Amino acid sequence: MENFNIKSEFILEKFQFDQKFIIPSAKDMNADTVINIYEGMRDFFPKYRENNQDIVLAPRLENVLDNFDALLLDAFGVLNVGNSLVPGIIKTLEKARQKNITLLVVTNGASYNSFKKRDQLASLGLEFSNDEIISSREAAEIFLSFNQPKQPLGVLGNCGNNLNISNLNCIELEPDIEMFDKMNSFILLGTLQWDTVWQEILFHSLKLNPRPLFVANPDLVAPQDRNFSVEPAYYISHLIKNGIHLPFWLGKPFPTIFELAITRVHELAGRHIPLSRVGMVGDTLHTDILGANSFGLKSILMTKHGLFKNTNVGSIIKKTNITPDYIVEAP
Repeated sequence: MENFNIKSEFILEKFQFDQKFIIPSAKDMNADTVINIYEGMRDFFPKYRENNQDIVLAPRLENVLDNFDALLLDAFGVLNVGNSLVPGIIKTLEKARQKNITLLVVTNGASYNSFKKRDQLASLGLEFSNDEIISSREAAEIFLSFNQPKQPLGVLGNCGNNLNISNLNCIELEPDIEMFDKMNSFILLGTLQWDTVWQEILFHSLKLNPRPLFVANPDLVAPQDRNFSVEPAYYISHLIKNGIHLPFWLGKPFPTIFELAITRVHELAGRHIPLSRVGMVGDTLHTDILGANSFGLKSILMTKHGLFKNTNVGSIIKKTNITPDYIVEAP
């Protein structure tokens, strides 16, 4: 537990994008623009550990299962795309379980609690126990229980159960500037109900009175059936560009969620598993792969159904210098 006890005071820091840096409109978001924004934010991401080994290429995740004792699974782009199941994922996960590989879903989705995510996956035919899912919302709840900001904490973007943190007054906010101004800190969980009104109120409240802002979902976008949904980091990038202090991030690629995930893996497995035998399967270089590499895990990029669907993955890896240990097309 003491691993989550980082600091009792949250120091606000400034960051400036390059003056020529442009954040495209939400309707123009694609793989290239997502990469450009992530690269613009790279200075405050975890430090990337160089991978000096050759990338292992395989057509499917099932071809590399013998290299792992545990797999951390991103949700969007790996298990599902929008409301559709990724073809072949059920069969591959069944094979993994037959090989006694410990499975854990590690998702940046924070609008709902982990139980809601379990039910969503079950509706698609994927069966996970309550303990086999960790969301960045859960990571945020645990982190803030040990590192409590000055209260009250204003809660934004909650679509699940109330955010309950012992001894911390969490208030669900409405689009009311006076209500915002009474808060001493904020947490943004998701943007399903986000619009320019919410964005402007948060911006003006933080501009006039800088306070800690916690962001439980560092994703810019999430792959849907026909397009991308725009996630919290996109809107936060606009705040940063317009002079708001850096937020405190609590999902992938940042370490808190990985610390929690590895602790859970050991509990599920009933034994210690070396980090070199734990693989993070994801569809995004800057969250899944960079996060895994910086934490010392093996990283597996799946390319056919998520962010990099129909893109030249090799050129993107060369541009970002974020190199996965494995590249697979599909489950």
